[in-house]
Order: sequence, then C-alpha cells, then structure tokens
Amino acid sequence: MTRQMRVRAGAGLAAAMTMLTGCASLDDLRTTQRANNNLTAQNERLEQELQDCRSSVDLLNARLDAAEDELNAKRELAASLQAENDLLHEKIRLAEKTLEDLGKMPAGDLVVGAPKLPEPLDSALKAFAAQHPDAITFDSTRGFVKWKGDLLFDLGSDVVRDSAKDGLRGFAEIVNSAAASGFEVVIVGHTCTTPIKRSETLTRHPTNWHLSAHRSIAVADVLMQYGCAGQRVGVMGYGEFRPIADNGSDAGKSQNRRVEIYLVEQGTLFAMGDVLNAELAGGVRFAALGD
Repeated sequence: MTRQMRVRAGAGLAAAMTMLTGCASLDDLRTTQRANNNLTAQNERLEQELQDCRSSVDLLNARLDAAEDELNAKRELAASLQAENDLLHEKIRLAEKTLEDLGKMPAGDLVVGAPKLPEPLDSALKAFAAQHPDAITFDSTRGFVKWKGDLLFDLGSDVVRDSAKDGLRGFAEIVNSAAASGFEVVIVGHTCTTPIKRSETLTRHPTNWHLSAHRSIAVADVLMQYGCAGQRVGVMGYGEFRPIADNGSDAGKSQNRRVEIYLVEQGTLFAMGDVLNAELAGGVRFAALGD
C-alpha cells in the first residue's frame, strides 16, 4: 500500500470514529433531557400536591378556629344559664320563705295596724255606706268597708254581675275624688276550697288560684271603666289559701269566696316581689267583696 493510500485510509477511519462518537453523545443528551423532563413534571406534581395540602391545612385551621369560637360561645351561654338558674333558685327560696311567713299571718289579714282614714275620705265612705245599707258596712275606726256576700260573681265565674256595678261605680267615684288622691288600690281575690269541675270553667280557670286572680282582674277592669287610672290599680289572687271562715259549711265557703279591695298610701304599692318581702307601710284595708 502506498503512502497516499495509507493516509486516505487513516482519514476515513478518523471520520468514522468521529461519526460514531457524535451519535453516542446525542443519544445520551436525549436520554438526559427526557429524564429531566420527567423530573420536572414530577416536581410540578409534587408542588401541586404540596399546595393542595397547604390549602387543606388552612381549611382545617379555619374550621378549628370556628369550632373553638362556637365552643367558647357555648361555654359563655352555659355560664349565663347557670347564673340565671342560680338566681331563679334563690328567688324560689325567697318565695318559699315568704309563703311560709305569710302562712303564719292571721287568716285574711293583708295589712294590719292601718291608720285612720283622712276625714274627707272617712266622711265620703260613711255617706257611701249609708246609700247602700243592705250591701255595705263601714267601720270608721278601722277604715274598713265590706261588701256583703253573694254580690259580685256567680259560682265559678269571673264576670261581674250587673247588679254589683252600681256599687263599684260609686266606689270608683270616691277613689277618683280629691279625698282619695293620695291612695292607690290593691284588689285581692279569694275562693273557697270547692274544686273546679265543669270542663268549660276549667278551660278558663284551671285552678281556684286562677279564678281568684281573674276575679281581681275583672273588678279592676270595672273600676278602670269608671275612671280609675290603671297605674293606681294592682291585682293579686290567693285562691283558697287565705280563708276567713270554716270551709266545712256552705256559709263559711260563701264568706271565703270574696274579692277584697285595699287602699294604700301612694308610693307603697310596690312591685310584686317587694310586696311579698315588705309590709305595706301605711296601708288601709278598705273593702272585702263577697261573691
């Protein structure tokens, strides 16, 4: 082989080696690129999963905060209800003690030791009693006026009889006069021990206590119809629990079924809780109305 031929053969061999080496590097590059692309895509998926996890954590934290706020609100409500419950128990305790004290009072007495009525009012009541000798008596020394029994209501009813309204109108005129301007009115209902049995009566008055209160309200309504200001009138009901006579006889029951009216000096008609815990200072027992 000539020298020229050897040179050509060497050049060809070098070219072939160069081509083989170039092909191998391109395959490696493509493989590397594919691997990098796969890693990039995997990284993006992982980033998205991480972001989703963070969003889930934020949502759970928000729910946890809301749950804690709700729990705190319920704790505050429970504390408030407990305080209210404690207050109610204390009121019940005081009411029970008051009822026990009232039970020790003489039957039928709401106000004792009342002062003599002012002269103008005393004179007006004397004249009023003189106009109704068959229905009303008046004790000037005690300031006590009493309507005789069976005048105001039918049995089991809280509707004031028409025949009793003239007397109540005359009483309202005295209450509205200048002589009684410094007094307020307390109306107190009472019943006997006969239980309510008629279904139509039970619907309106479930117990004698209801009936006694409803009768007080009925008398108050009539007095207000005749001009007595509502702010001067209060009502109470004792049911069968404050008898003034023996319930073992019809005559005694008739006496116990009554509505009493008291005149108390202005400013002594307290809220119910105060009345139960304080004597009506300066009060005047004024009238006892039979049924």
